[in-house]
Amino acid sequence: MTAPRQDLRARQTRLQDYQAMLARRLREARSLPAVDSFLGLQVGQRHWLLPLPETGEVLEMRQPSRVPLTQSWYTGLVNARGSLLGVIDFGLFCGEGATALQPGSKIVVLSRQVERACGILATRVIGLRHAGDLSLPVEAANAPNAPNAPPAGPEAVPDWEGARFADRDGRDWQVLDVRRLLASPAFLQVGRQAA
Repeated sequence: MTAPRQDLRARQTRLQDYQAMLARRLREARSLPAVDSFLGLQVGQRHWLLPLPETGEVLEMRQPSRVPLTQSWYTGLVNARGSLLGVIDFGLFCGEGATALQPGSKIVVLSRQVERACGILATRVIGLRHAGDLSLPVEAANAPNAPNAPPAGPEAVPDWEGARFADRDGRDWQVLDVRRLLASPAFLQVGRQAA
């Protein structure tokens, strides 16, 4: 065999080895649980962490079509890849006022199951966050019943609000338990009585 042929075979072998290694890594990455990975987003002034396994896609902002006799926080329906998707103003639902929208605002789909999916308005999508990069906020870490004690008094924290964290910049993050939110009677009560 000549030297150029040997070089060509050696390169082909290295390329095949690289492709096999890449395919193996992709298979391994798909099989790893994403329990410590979140999609970070801002809704109004609050920062939320959505667990990746419970989060659908991120859609470009579009004006939902209004639906009569629905709650004020139910903004309407959008067409998402041929399926109707209900869209929620999550800021209004949480009692914090309408979600501020700006250029780059998105609709974030909750749940990967089509029959349970709905979208929430996000002021902005911040990107992936990992549990290892977050810590308990200082005030929560020093509280007697840290990290998730319900507040004293008549107002209880909804069960769909998960753990609170802080990032390196001191920004507070709240985990959103998507499954509990989608099963919450208050969230499921989209319709309202006619006046």
